[in-house]
Amino acid sequence: MFDKVRATVAEHSLLPSGTHVLIAVSGGADSMALLYTLYWLRESLELHLTVAHFDHRIRADSAADLAVVETAVQELKLELVRGSGDVPALRRGEGRNLEEAARMARHAFLESTAAACGAERIALGHTRTDVAETVLLHLLRGAGPSGLRGMRAWRPPYVRPLIACDRQETRGFCAQHGIAYRDDPTNLDTRLRRNAVRLELLPSLARFNPRVEAALARTGRLWGEACEVLDWAAARARADVAEGGVLRLAQLRDLPRSVRALILREEAAAALGGHRGLREVHIRALQELVDRGQGETCLPRNVRASAHKDRLQFVRSPAGPLAPQEVPLGSTISFPDLGWRISVASVARPGELRSPDPYVAHADPESVRMPLYVRSRRPGDRFSPLGMRGTKSLKDLLAEAGVPRPARNSWPILCDSQGIVWPVGTRIADRCKVRPGAERVLRLEARRTS
Repeated sequence: MFDKVRATVAEHSLLPSGTHVLIAVSGGADSMALLYTLYWLRESLELHLTVAHFDHRIRADSAADLAVVETAVQELKLELVRGSGDVPALRRGEGRNLEEAARMARHAFLESTAAACGAERIALGHTRTDVAETVLLHLLRGAGPSGLRGMRAWRPPYVRPLIACDRQETRGFCAQHGIAYRDDPTNLDTRLRRNAVRLELLPSLARFNPRVEAALARTGRLWGEACEVLDWAAARARADVAEGGVLRLAQLRDLPRSVRALILREEAAAALGGHRGLREVHIRALQELVDRGQGETCLPRNVRASAHKDRLQFVRSPAGPLAPQEVPLGSTISFPDLGWRISVASVARPGELRSPDPYVAHADPESVRMPLYVRSRRPGDRFSPLGMRGTKSLKDLLAEAGVPRPARNSWPILCDSQGIVWPVGTRIADRCKVRPGAERVLRLEARRTS
């Protein structure tokens, strides 16, 4: 298994020398195998390791999972960061299935933890078995090429060093080296679709091909290669028809419908903050809108596409004024009506304060009057953005940042008791800039919910 992990790391450039890796460890065989594999390879790969464990609060006995992880971390003398979230409540509140809600809560914790501890990569314990299951699940719902690619070895900031290994190998690795792990009993519940695929469908398919798991993983890899070609072609075509955040309809119509569909899918996903909820019926409606050249069509999460004067634009419809909602330090809060989640964390001062990511900002903890809260724009809002002595209209600032006019009234604005701190995606307030001697900063992050 060591050779497979080394080969995967090298082939996909997963872990450059000197990388700080946050390892997600649940206590199961896959994640425990990942933990010990990376630990034993840390010197040859020159890695700095931190461990993260997240309790989803789904099972009453989850404390036993943490105990297994704590024992291993103490043995290996690594740092452990613990987190928890009420996934059942999140599932009810956002109308997601249990797996989606768990993934969303877990990823929010892992990403905020990585930012706080300075980890450049987050390592997950997904195996070739998970890839095969994912390909089958996507095939059953009628997915296209991007769905049939399964899981990728490297999708920033996540890496999957075990993706060439199967689940039997990870369990065998743990048995060989005396590594304790916990089996999650919910993995036997075939009411959950992934469990049914693993426990019922894959064994049935093995009657026709004993190496069905490897075959499905290979299918995912080949589709992944095909997707790279499609993405490259679509990006080139998209650049030719895009202008100032809108698409030129006449040039869209000149493209083959299949290429046009790729462009429309990516533009819609960019407006939605991800591909979740984007279906073939939406792409067909967008195709019809392009053919008509006039009118609108509705997409999920309050997004609509509008065609007018040879231009197609995606905008988020106003969800109405948002009452102030607190975002405590060290937390991640979702705003379903706006389609955003906001994180606030105290972190060590980074080498570069101005992030290349417009949805990450740094503020001075001494200048911000906690607590922070999020609200929507109000008439007459003005503030002094970083580097400016006077004030500027927030409406104008959002316009300059490329926020579509219909979305400005529902755009998230992070504030404290003294006023605006950070209109998401723009500059922070000048009064909140980080002082030269500050050793820690507030890391503000906003993400479209996916």
